[in-house]
Amino acid sequence: MATIEINKEYLYHLYKAENTLWYFIEQVQKNNLDYSAVKFKNENDIYVWLENVEYENDFFKGVLSETNEKKDVYLKEVIDWMLVEENRLIGGYTIRHYRNGLSEEERLNFDIDFGLKIDNGNDFFKPDLSTPEGAIIALENFYTEKSLEGVLSCKDFYREAENILLETGKDLEEELVKETAELLKLSLIENLQKNGMPDFTDVERVFNRIIEEEEEKEKLIEEKLIYPNESEEVNKFWLVKDENKWKVLNIAHKDYSSRN
Repeated sequence: MATIEINKEYLYHLYKAENTLWYFIEQVQKNNLDYSAVKFKNENDIYVWLENVEYENDFFKGVLSETNEKKDVYLKEVIDWMLVEENRLIGGYTIRHYRNGLSEEERLNFDIDFGLKIDNGNDFFKPDLSTPEGAIIALENFYTEKSLEGVLSCKDFYREAENILLETGKDLEEELVKETAELLKLSLIENLQKNGMPDFTDVERVFNRIIEEEEEKEKLIEEKLIYPNESEEVNKFWLVKDENKWKVLNIAHKDYSSRN
């Protein structure tokens, strides 16, 4: 494989691999995979794949794809993972990044040689507030569970009010921010009680970062939802970090693609 360009997109793919590794480990421990592998740097500073892995005590045990030699790899050395489900690639973020940089004809030839279905994928971030992407998933899970308390725990209405007031060109007067925050909260509750909560059962998700603000405390995240009927929906969410927890703010309606 040709040299991979190290850029912002590549680093985000590595971030995805790191923060979804928990899902890979969970699947490996279930021991019902068609194929599994992890990527790491060997003693010659070359990235290689360890195949058909098992996981125990923070180590992956498997065989090297090039030599079939048995090897143990420490959890922290892994930069990527992949598994195969019904001839479909899951994970494989460095592979996806390389493929994204190919021309249409090169991509077609790559897919033929690779021999697996490579589609949008499915980003399995842990559904909690430790990452922006996980916070979005946690919010959607609470919607599916019809838990209003859970939904509210994923929100920060004060910061959302600030965002909306800034977008409309208004001054951030403390009293106005507080009033707007309370209105946003009441409006959400009223809407959910009137119209019910959305259901995200069996959806697949692909994330992309649009904007990263200074000090990594505010991000604009794009989420593509792929529903079981194969219909798709794309939303962009502002998220903010407060006391090491990410909270979901408002959906962004403006085009921010030229920023950052």
